[in-house]
Amino acid sequence: MEIKQVPVCVFGAANTDLVGFPEGRLVFNDSNKGQIRMLPGGVGRNIAENLSRMAQKVFLVSVFGKDYFYEFIKRHSESVGIDLSDSLVLNGYSSAVFSAVLNRGNDLAVAIADMRIYDNLTPDLLDTELKALEHSEVVVMETNFPSSVLDYLVNLYPQKKWIADTVSGDKAKRIEAVYDRLEILKTNLLEAEVLTGISARTGDYKDMVKYFLDEGVSNVFITLGKEGVIYGNSDGIDYQPPVPAKVLNTIGAGDAFLAGVTFGFLQGFDLHRMAKLGLHAAGLTVQSERVVSEEISAEKLLSAL
Repeated sequence: MEIKQVPVCVFGAANTDLVGFPEGRLVFNDSNKGQIRMLPGGVGRNIAENLSRMAQKVFLVSVFGKDYFYEFIKRHSESVGIDLSDSLVLNGYSSAVFSAVLNRGNDLAVAIADMRIYDNLTPDLLDTELKALEHSEVVVMETNFPSSVLDYLVNLYPQKKWIADTVSGDKAKRIEAVYDRLEILKTNLLEAEVLTGISARTGDYKDMVKYFLDEGVSNVFITLGKEGVIYGNSDGIDYQPPVPAKVLNTIGAGDAFLAGVTFGFLQGFDLHRMAKLGLHAAGLTVQSERVVSEEISAEKLLSAL
């Protein structure tokens, strides 16, 4: 089939990831032998790279300090076709860095995220012409940025189709004010608990999906980790299991899932195929040591349908 190329603006975090891979069992309170790798990361940037690898025209609007980490992200973005020209570069600030240590199962054991630069982002700083948003039909945003900024953007561009990722439990509530403007909301089980007040242990996952639909979200996806994804819209609620995969690294899997869902949305697919594309993108990602798999492509995802 012919792949539609739709301009997409991703508005979110672009970090440098310092990831530690231990050689054996991770021992806390001690030095562990292993490898440390510097990788481009950040939820927004990861989504942008995935979409670029899916043959889409992608603009990324993020915030950086004038430092080595900005130059690192800039060079990599250029190499994978991400347009950073509308991103902000601020004097006197350090670019965001995410430092993580994985366990022997290659799952996240502990991390420190230095994202203070994003807290300094205000609507006033964005009070300039944002060509990336002007030229994009679809905007993907995530909650590493303050709610005042997210609200400002959605109200400034009401004609755009908005897609959101809630990122983490403590930042998820930043998206609540714009539920009724969202074409797609992607969240995970922990974040859904925070937002809905429904316990995953005693409640029904379907009730969580219904909560967001009642709040005005058009299409809802709640990722369940190793259990797959539950999703729904006004036509109903459904579930799909994960794609079998040998897990090397789980960082970035949720970002790849949303990118796959977004790609399906851009192609005009129904909710079930959007979910399947998201799961296959996540499955490819966990089999890579990188936060974005170099194996991801539009052709490879479409072959899974």
